[in-house]
Amino acid sequence: MSKASFTYLTIFLLIISPFLLSNCASRLQFVEGGRYSDPQGYFKLSFPENGWQLLSWKDLDFVLWDSRTGSTIVVDVKPLKEDLELAILTNQLLIAFDSKKIISQDMEKIDGREALKTVLEAWTEGTEITVEAYVVRGKGVSYDIIFWAPRDVFPHKVEAFHQLLATIRFLQP
Repeated sequence: MSKASFTYLTIFLLIISPFLLSNCASRLQFVEGGRYSDPQGYFKLSFPENGWQLLSWKDLDFVLWDSRTGSTIVVDVKPLKEDLELAILTNQLLIAFDSKKIISQDMEKIDGREALKTVLEAWTEGTEITVEAYVVRGKGVSYDIIFWAPRDVFPHKVEAFHQLLATIRFLQP
């Protein structure tokens, strides 16, 4: 990403983040041992280290943002009306990204559950990003667990996302 693009993205995010923070209160609850839980009781997790700021958007369960790099982590739980394949749920999730190029797609386990992991390059808000996304099914819900960052930042920040993944505990069957 060019320096001008990164500067533009940073300015945009710095302008919009106070608005987002002032309009939305955190929906996570502190639990013992530095862990956090969503109020609906679907998951617990621990924050990754260094520089992440908790944001709360109306339609998302959990959002972390690193204002220095533009990196973002999202965990969202969606109700399922029918039992859909992980590939279909992943396609629905990735529709938000423009000019997608899937790099890899593999099955993995998160907290003992099958997860479809997808790594892709895409564009959002005029910025080229790399995305690592996991879709996990629970009873009557799906969990979308996503990390994205500008392409040149991704290799340096993805480890923080992996730290968070290692701490996720699903609380529903």
